[in-house]
Amino acid sequence: MADLFPRLRHVCDMDAAYLREYSGLHDEYDGRIVDLSPAGVTASLAALGGPELPDPHDEAQLAATENAMRARFGRLRQHRWDPWVHVEALDLSPYDRPYTGELARQRARARHLAGWPDAVDNAIEALDEVSAPVAAMFLPAARGLAAGVRPSDGEAGEQALAALDRFAAHLEKATRDGDPAPALGRADLTALLGCEDRVAVDLDELAAVAVAEYSRMRDILADAADRLDPASGGDIGRVNARIRADHGDFAQIVADTGAQVAVAARFVHEHDLVPIVDDTCVVEPSPPARAWASGRVSWVAPWETEGHALFHVTGPREHWSRSDRESWLDRFNRSAMAVMAVHEIGPGHCSHALMMGRMTSPVRRTLWSELFFEGWAHYAEEMMWEQGYQDHDARYQFGMAQEAMIRIVRVQAVLGIHTGALALDDAVALFEERAFLAGPAARSEAMRAVWEPTCIRYTWGKVLMRRLREQAEAAWGDAFSLPRFHRELMSFGSPPVGIVDAAMGVAA
Repeated sequence: MADLFPRLRHVCDMDAAYLREYSGLHDEYDGRIVDLSPAGVTASLAALGGPELPDPHDEAQLAATENAMRARFGRLRQHRWDPWVHVEALDLSPYDRPYTGELARQRARARHLAGWPDAVDNAIEALDEVSAPVAAMFLPAARGLAAGVRPSDGEAGEQALAALDRFAAHLEKATRDGDPAPALGRADLTALLGCEDRVAVDLDELAAVAVAEYSRMRDILADAADRLDPASGGDIGRVNARIRADHGDFAQIVADTGAQVAVAARFVHEHDLVPIVDDTCVVEPSPPARAWASGRVSWVAPWETEGHALFHVTGPREHWSRSDRESWLDRFNRSAMAVMAVHEIGPGHCSHALMMGRMTSPVRRTLWSELFFEGWAHYAEEMMWEQGYQDHDARYQFGMAQEAMIRIVRVQAVLGIHTGALALDDAVALFEERAFLAGPAARSEAMRAVWEPTCIRYTWGKVLMRRLREQAEAAWGDAFSLPRFHRELMSFGSPPVGIVDAAMGVAA
């Protein structure tokens, strides 16, 4: 059972749906939807704070998270323009994962469903600043929530579906009337990116980092292309077409990804890269409420003691044209999914969560820095290649570099869109030209840059992880090893990246 003292509980109340699923706070939040109305959020913000913690690291992490909540929901009013905050709060699919007994999960699900009408009223009241493209992006996810309602839910289900119709109608109106070209602006973008991790944010420096990383990854991609097709002379486009077509139908993609999860876990075990690796994750199609993302994982959370992780992969939409369906499936080619298996499961997110489950500090066991955990998982992709993972076949190298280039283009798209330098269609073209994506896959990435500016955290976090490793190598000298670095890094859970070097004793 999570030991949430009042100050930590108040932080968790601000992000209850996420922490219920991803930290495993089931005793606290199963069957409960917190009040995300404007008044409810104001009250939650007022409750933040409390006595200083005796452990300096825990205090720094908790204070950083409080600062992030004040920035996201106070200054930036995320609950007013981000439908995902409310969709995630309504979502019933987390109760399908076997984190505890069936009866307890179904009782919690029933209480949760009964809360939909009030939660939808709160969402409609709050969402008065939704832009047209973001509303359009989340309208299918909002409608997809209906798939979680069963005939056996009876009157409660009918009331829930009626509420969902009101929610969908609200988003439909926003697709017509909302701002067609939303942008945070430099000041708010800087505030959002810097609110949690105690890392200085310089947008121009981030742009320069993206340029340098793109050049580095393109060289690695060209080398892989040359290995895969020496006659092409390193022609990335020619090799890319062959790589992207290397997949079966959607059912085969799901099966192949499950096999890749097992291969990656075995390599991590054999090379002792992290203290514990998840080797039981199940790969399956995304539930409708989560089909807005191409892939999403639900791991065994740190406070949980049962069950297995689920890796959801999203298939093409039925109404798409044949060419759009094919270009979407191309996104899930075998090279890309080998990389995604590393990122999402081992030694990425699922393994990270298992390591957090060993923390004795409630703060370190509960709270997540997105820059840290996405940076770690993205760092792991290249680190595995550096350690020789699938080195017999340059397809992993090609996929690793190409996935990295997609993440780098996200940085460029976010900076362009939110400073007003790029329109949405310009961002789509950027992903087509620089990330080798096509059709709905390119548009999906551009839309994510509009909705979630913090998606730059993959590239930025990876760069910061590599810097930490360099600092540890310099500080530890002959005593440095990769397993030691990973073990000490993971001993802090998922902390703000800016406090890790001092905590590890490797500050420059």
